[in-house]
Amino acid sequence: MKEVFRNFIIITITCLFTSCYFKDTISKERNTANYKLVFEDQFEDFKPEYWSLYPYQNTFSAWNRYVVSDSSLAEVKNGHLHIKARWNKEKDLPETGAIQTKDKFSFKYGKIEVRAKFSRSGQGGWPAIWLMPQNPIYPGWPDGGEIDIMERLNNDTFVHQVVHQSDNKLNSISIGKTPEILTADYNIYSVVKLPYRIEFYINHELTMVYEPKEDFVKRWPFETDYYIILNHACADKGQSGIDFWPGKVNATEGFPYEMVIDYVKVWKLKDENLKVRN
Repeated sequence: MKEVFRNFIIITITCLFTSCYFKDTISKERNTANYKLVFEDQFEDFKPEYWSLYPYQNTFSAWNRYVVSDSSLAEVKNGHLHIKARWNKEKDLPETGAIQTKDKFSFKYGKIEVRAKFSRSGQGGWPAIWLMPQNPIYPGWPDGGEIDIMERLNNDTFVHQVVHQSDNKLNSISIGKTPEILTADYNIYSVVKLPYRIEFYINHELTMVYEPKEDFVKRWPFETDYYIILNHACADKGQSGIDFWPGKVNATEGFPYEMVIDYVKVWKLKDENLKVRN
């Protein structure tokens, strides 16, 4: 998801070869008239038919460096999903939770909506809501494409919305720094995925549009099914040498960090041959 060299890429290749529209072109989110609800989880309980715990992987990828397959880090209680990052005092390292719908649910065209809030946060925290290809058109990252519906760093009062793909020569990241969010309350994060067009929303307001241009048309990887990942990544204190996007953890008194998910809904586009317009 978020690799070691990401900071450099974000600074140097923001919106390169893409169409990006921000607050000056905001419009209301599409209605659901052209969509059919195909996935809904209100988190009354944990549904193994929908979700799997993300497997432990000892990799140098920053986001899943400290993922552990522990259900207490992705716990459903009181009608909400609680995704956490805790601090292991014995190891002096974080342990992070993640779940995914890989091999269980994916969609090609439609709208995904997630209502979430950050109940506990701090330096080094990195919760995210994102999509990855179930059957990639191009193998490997970032060639296969990635859609980050929401990423928050530390105690920021805004979030990031990011698209990753490649023209087979360099990485292209389209990134939108959103208007301020309600940090103490729930916000609704949405993506509308259409043929050769990806729209990002927060609280039903358009924040960014991503469409292929120039060399990236040839390597556009998004015309396939994508599955959902919900996770709460976290940096360490610098022991690993990995360049974590939010920076290093400088204190552990505030753990566990936590993102609370109220619901996840997905509507499928009824006519996949139609590029729906507002």
